[in-house]
Amino acid sequence: MDKNYYQDEELEEFEEFEDFEDLEQELENDEDGEAVWDKERDRRTIPKRHRGLKIIAGIFIILAVAVGVVIYGFRLEEVRVIGNKNYTADEIKTRIGFPEDAPNTLICYLKYFRYKVEDIPFLEDVQVKIENRNMICIEVGETDILGCLKEGKNYFYFDDNGVVQEVLSERRDTVPLITGAEAGDLEIGQTISIENRTVYKGVIELCQLLVDHDIAPEEIEIGEDGYFTVYINEAIRIGFGAPVLLEGKATELANILPELLNMQETDQIRGILHLENYDSTKNSIIFTKEN
Repeated sequence: MDKNYYQDEELEEFEEFEDFEDLEQELENDEDGEAVWDKERDRRTIPKRHRGLKIIAGIFIILAVAVGVVIYGFRLEEVRVIGNKNYTADEIKTRIGFPEDAPNTLICYLKYFRYKVEDIPFLEDVQVKIENRNMICIEVGETDILGCLKEGKNYFYFDDNGVVQEVLSERRDTVPLITGAEAGDLEIGQTISIENRTVYKGVIELCQLLVDHDIAPEEIEIGEDGYFTVYINEAIRIGFGAPVLLEGKATELANILPELLNMQETDQIRGILHLENYDSTKNSIIFTKEN
């Protein structure tokens, strides 16, 4: 390429630069030109701003609708408790700290669906489930309260392993009081220590059988001879005798007891049902009236 080509190209660039300087000078000196420039710039940016505002507004609307659905569509109207035997529904809710006037189904579920039981006697597991958008179900798993022993003014309640789980100053109506047995020192978390192991095993087995048959006596008395007497109430008691064949004796009691309770109510009978000589092969059951 010859020298003239480069000179021409440099000249064109210089002229373009001069044109830009002239435009810049014109904009600096002309107020109307400045106004025209700003309007053009705004005209280019306004559509982008509008799109951003629309997106933000749309997000806020979606969030508002979602919050409205959660607040008004999931009003908690009913809390159902199932699986409870040792505690009433209100006691279960109190024990786990469930709010009495909880407003929202979803919020309560999210708070309690991973609830872990800690230091609640005879309660093993709690499952909180949503039945529908207005109802929560609290399903509990409990261990059986087999019986209690009294020491001083306190009642010591033990489970199916003979371990003391709870100490109360009041008596639970549905739990039999074990009398006539020396249990040693009673403490929470300790096994009741009845020295006679035959008697101890008999107490645990008999209490469990009575729970299984939905029989809730007031008292189980252990005599000096190791024989058991079960007091259903003040009018009817059951002579179980030695702690043998307890399953058969408990089954017979479950079959006969409804009739005895009916006779007590209608005829005011009092007496003792003898199961001491229970024999499944023959009729060995006798009821002796005492009035």
